[in-house]
Amino acid sequence: MKNKNGGTSSIFNGLTGSKAKLILNQFTTYKYMVIIFSISDDYSTSRVINWLINLKKDFIRINENTDVKLISLTDTAFTLHIDGKTVCSNEITKIWYRRGDLFFQQNFDSEYLNNYLLTENESLMEYIHYTFDKMESINNFATRDVNKLQVLDLCNKFKILTPNFMVSGNKGALLDFYNKEKNIISKPLNSPLSVYDSDNFIHLAYTTEIDVNDINELPDEFVPTFFQKNIIKDYEIRCFYLDGDFYAMAIFSQKNKRTEVDFRNYDNSKPNRLNPYQFPKSYQKRLSSC
Repeated sequence: MKNKNGGTSSIFNGLTGSKAKLILNQFTTYKYMVIIFSISDDYSTSRVINWLINLKKDFIRINENTDVKLISLTDTAFTLHIDGKTVCSNEITKIWYRRGDLFFQQNFDSEYLNNYLLTENESLMEYIHYTFDKMESINNFATRDVNKLQVLDLCNKFKILTPNFMVSGNKGALLDFYNKEKNIISKPLNSPLSVYDSDNFIHLAYTTEIDVNDINELPDEFVPTFFQKNIIKDYEIRCFYLDGDFYAMAIFSQKNKRTEVDFRNYDNSKPNRLNPYQFPKSYQKRLSSC
């Protein structure tokens, strides 16, 4: 659980000194305007922005609630109005896609009209994404959605060990998988479901252990869901990859009941210990091939 205003932990919290500057070097080689796509409660984005401010670099952050309007679009450029500032696409020299998107559509009383405008907006956004993705960037719109099943298939192709998994919406098949693996978890195939409560706290659908009682309570048929063998960890590793280098962190989350299954279920009163981690060279080579 985390407050909408931030305050979460992350492997990006280690972005101090030389590691943070590796990312910032992508943005600071010459006079530029960098656009950062993120969401309002993403603490990692704020950490990087603190460095940009310290280095007196020009940037604009676009969150899910940022007021963005399209002024014009031609065959040579487009112009946006972003929170009161006019920005032309040919002024933008760097992109950091972290999360989020642009939102242009207006809603009308007519459902028919809204559905039509939705298809128009999708075509417009597809082109704008395409234009942004041609700019020099860290991450982009084209690769923002990581398909967990495709990643597992790549791991299998490059002989990277992963736990056995099954996607199923059948109670009998799930029970067979449980009896075979003995200890299983369930997690979203895409991004976790998030819900804000009346106190402005966000609740996420974390990775969850599944036992036989959970399965027995299911109907015979349910929504296809991802299940995986639960690996009892000594520690877990989170990593990001940038310009040929791996930046990994060992997270000692296994001894805290709140974080032992999913470290993202943060315990701010007793944070997990974090240590830099170095992958073996042979493993880095395999990962780089994916």
